[in-house]
Amino acid sequence: MAYGRLTKDPIAAAELVPLFKHQLSYSALKKDELCVIVTDTAFNPVYAAACLGAALDLGAEAYVVTLPHSRPLPSKSLGEAWERADLLVYSTTHILHYSEALGRGLARGLRALMVVQPLHVMQRLNADPDVIRRSRAAAQRVDQADEIRITSPAGTDLVMRKGDRPGFANCGVADTPGKVDFWGGAMVETAQLEGTVEGTLVMNTGDIIFHLGRFVDDPVTITFEKGRAVDIAGKLDAFLLRNFLHSFNDPNALLAGHTSFGTDRRAQWFGQAVQFPETGAGGADSEAYYGNVQIEIGSNCDHNFRGANRSKAHLGLCMLEHSLYLDGVQLIERGEFVDEELRVAPIT
Repeated sequence: MAYGRLTKDPIAAAELVPLFKHQLSYSALKKDELCVIVTDTAFNPVYAAACLGAALDLGAEAYVVTLPHSRPLPSKSLGEAWERADLLVYSTTHILHYSEALGRGLARGLRALMVVQPLHVMQRLNADPDVIRRSRAAAQRVDQADEIRITSPAGTDLVMRKGDRPGFANCGVADTPGKVDFWGGAMVETAQLEGTVEGTLVMNTGDIIFHLGRFVDDPVTITFEKGRAVDIAGKLDAFLLRNFLHSFNDPNALLAGHTSFGTDRRAQWFGQAVQFPETGAGGADSEAYYGNVQIEIGSNCDHNFRGANRSKAHLGLCMLEHSLYLDGVQLIERGEFVDEELRVAPIT
């Protein structure tokens, strides 16, 4: 049974302009600002068309750049555009938040919004003031902390240090100069110091190996020493994890890259398990899910994290029933925020 239709005809953009206008308004796009929209030949053209209509309707100047999908980023013109723009919105298969040209634009004060989730996810996880407030309040606590400890009843016990690395919120709006945000994002993140992760991570049944689009069937135990995954024990899921990380033939692929936790009650943990109108359930559901804790293995050198680990590997492990402590003070207890300021009632 089909639950919906793929929306790829550009004429559909006419109905989506209000949705994009909502998100661009929360991204503080103002009259006479310049909004540059980047897409490519392989991406759904509806997104760029709807974004263009929304930006123009808000009174901004706007235009669309269409890149070739299978070629490297152009060495000319893009950097100049980003250095002049106020807001960059990108719906593309290119991972622009690692681009040096984008980094120069961010250093100047460019705001950037990545828009790549399936449409049904973007409609459900659109900009929400309560999610923005919760995410930014929790990010302040992470930013001020040094030691992070993560535990679980299944056996996780990890300790790491972040030093002066930033703790920051992704909440789906690009209203902060010099930062990239992600539509559908609702999480607090930081790149811990390389080499500091010590202990055991246990993924239990139902946890998510995000970048493999897979729910864990049998528990997986990962041992970290000096920031590196030195042992991955378990059955099929452990085999797939080992095989994936070793396929890069890169020692940096086994380093823990960053840590995060989700802040949005609207996100759906079961998203990857049900049939959606568009391919994939949208990674935002796994990462944004309220109270879940994520450990990522691999790269952490994008413009937000400012880490030092460079690798083509980037494997997110999202887990329920975990607790998180900042400098010994508990922030999350088994998937629920301890502080009333951050807690929200379950959706019924």
